Amino acid sequence: MYYVNGRYVKKEDALISVLDLSVLRGFGVFDYLRTYQGRPFHLEEHLMRLRYSVEQLGMELPLSFAEIETIVLRLKELNSLYEASIKIIVTGGISDDQFIPHQKPTLIILVSPLKAYAQECFTQGIDVITTQLSRSLPMSKTIQYTPAIVALQKSRAKEALYLNTQGEILEATTSNFFAFKQKTLYTCNSEEILMGITREVVLQLATPLFPLELRSIRYEELPEIDEAFITASNKEVMPVISIDGIPIGNGQVGPLTEQLMCLFHSYTKQESWPFLNISRYALNP
Repeated sequence: MYYVNGRYVKKEDALISVLDLSVLRGFGVFDYLRTYQGRPFHLEEHLMRLRYSVEQLGMELPLSFAEIETIVLRLKELNSLYEASIKIIVTGGISDDQFIPHQKPTLIILVSPLKAYAQECFTQGIDVITTQLSRSLPMSKTIQYTPAIVALQKSRAKEALYLNTQGEILEATTSNFFAFKQKTLYTCNSEEILMGITREVVLQLATPLFPLELRSIRYEELPEIDEAFITASNKEVMPVISIDGIPIGNGQVGPLTEQLMCLFHSYTKQESWPFLNISRYALNP
């Protein structure tokens, strides 16, 4: 069962109009999260990011956080799921002129069985590529994934890293990027990236353990990197062992990355998770 504009419907009945702006113009946003021990992981923070993304597109979130949470939990129950993937989508809805939003936004909520990555992605790491294609409105989680699809369909890599015009590694197509260099942890912190919820958890876990530098790694620095990894709701903390065929460190999963992987797994098993005050999304109370 899915939720589409006020109705719980079967998968085959989960339909929207061909005149919806998501179809006509790729106009919409979404957020994605998963459950741990049956509990939606940092749902409030994901909804805050969703609201931010919606407002950046000049729309309003159709329902309150509490109403969306109720729908998510109801779908989880209707689909008899313990661990689940949760995707919440807001589009521009049907437009009178097929360009500018005029009517109510479309709200779609999908709660599906959780699909985990193969264990070797974590034990052996993954190879990634880079692309100089760029995302529009990078601070918002839009449904416009054309650059990512174009980059990845040309390669067998599981992820592509976005490079800006200065040759800086910003983020990956569906995740944030981190690198260790001489035991200092680096990650981009600019307005050119999406602030990930898993990224914020990792930053808080890493702060007591490692020096942090919130800046991008330049492509020319890749031979100097000792370890690298990406973070996302579905990828958790996933080691990267090569970029464009350039080995990272010794080409194996590094001990500092493994340490953060263990800490993250322990964090997900806590009975409760502290609120993550991500300033970008808290600006719109």
